[in-house]
Amino acid sequence: MSFIKRAILCSLLLPVCGIAANFDEDDFDDQSIPVGGYLITPILKLQQRYDTNVISASTDEIESWVTIFQPAVKVTREFGEFGKHNFELDWIFTHGAYHASGEDSYNDHDISGKVNYEINQRHYLMFQGGYIDTHDERGSRFSIGNGSNLVEPDRFKEIFGAVQYTFGSETSDARLELDAGILDNDYDSVLPENGFETDTRDRKTREFGATFYYKIGDATDLTIEAWKTDYNYDFTSEPTEELSSDENRIFIGVAWEATALTTGFAKLGYKNKDFDLAEKDSFNDLEWAVEVAWEPKTYSRFTLTTVREAQETNGEGYFNIETLEVTDKAHLIYNTQYSIQWQHQWRDRIRTEFIYAISEDIYKGDIGDIREDNNTGINATIFYEMNYWLSFSLDYNYNDRDSKYFDSARESISDGFIYDRELITLGVRISLF
Repeated sequence: MSFIKRAILCSLLLPVCGIAANFDEDDFDDQSIPVGGYLITPILKLQQRYDTNVISASTDEIESWVTIFQPAVKVTREFGEFGKHNFELDWIFTHGAYHASGEDSYNDHDISGKVNYEINQRHYLMFQGGYIDTHDERGSRFSIGNGSNLVEPDRFKEIFGAVQYTFGSETSDARLELDAGILDNDYDSVLPENGFETDTRDRKTREFGATFYYKIGDATDLTIEAWKTDYNYDFTSEPTEELSSDENRIFIGVAWEATALTTGFAKLGYKNKDFDLAEKDSFNDLEWAVEVAWEPKTYSRFTLTTVREAQETNGEGYFNIETLEVTDKAHLIYNTQYSIQWQHQWRDRIRTEFIYAISEDIYKGDIGDIREDNNTGINATIFYEMNYWLSFSLDYNYNDRDSKYFDSARESISDGFIYDRELITLGVRISLF
């Protein structure tokens, strides 16, 4: 997985169990407006949602209807002989209005672009970059268990850029991908009047990687990956809480297509994480990523996914810890996820998607394992495509979170992290041309 795809996914998405199904943009053949050699594709999405626990609270839950308005524009162009090169620019605006909890309403912006450039049949370049102005919901990540103490969502901005060079083609016996990228996270202060520091989460991530593919079958590649990542935090309130670090990872795996009705990849690796602060012990452990899709019929697909990796804390639960004057803080999260997805096309216009997922987060600090969170999620969606420009979806999402501190004396702190939440969403997707 390229740096940008992995970094954005890790930094923006809710835990895997809370991810709802959505319209798959690749399934739509949208009409575009030709303007000066460019193709402009406007899209509008509307959602009406009922949320049973807006701030993911363990008690005194807030229930609310939510209206989400999301216009988007995609601009594309192919140029060069036989369309060898292509350009894409995307803008997405999202407005969420909470009818019973106005302080949770938000406006998000997402602007990104990508250029693919084919130098010749064996040399390719990809450039990607963008700007995201978005938010974490109250009661998620930093404010777990204390969402009611925030007066608005926890907002942050991201600027990212990446370049990828590929030597060799998809049909070559061997090919090499080289990646380089940077991601800048900048959080706004949510409690400036109390002098509470939130800029300890601001950081720059720089990553360099190489992936080597070698054909060992007609549709199977052996893969070898090596990655180096530098996390540089902008501010540290206490010298002993410095989280800047360097990571080195190596993976070996296989990737295959349409072999015995399955498509997917599996890789196993090893990570070494050295903190800039000498007093912090290095982290060394196994990581893996597996995704296998099985199609017993052309209209039915099952996808099994599992990932194990160490992640940055993103201030997860720090607000709760600070207010209770607990000094033990995690300096990384060891995350393990498992999910199964079933997609079925019942009729030409009707399809369904079902997801069951579980994840475990182990919070590790200077004294060892501090806290364990377990998430369970269920998602069921039915999609109805009325015609090429109008589609509907009805989605049900359930998420349950359990938490415990390994120190029994702090067991009461975990109570604020325990909650369940249900979302019911009616969605509409309109192609405006």
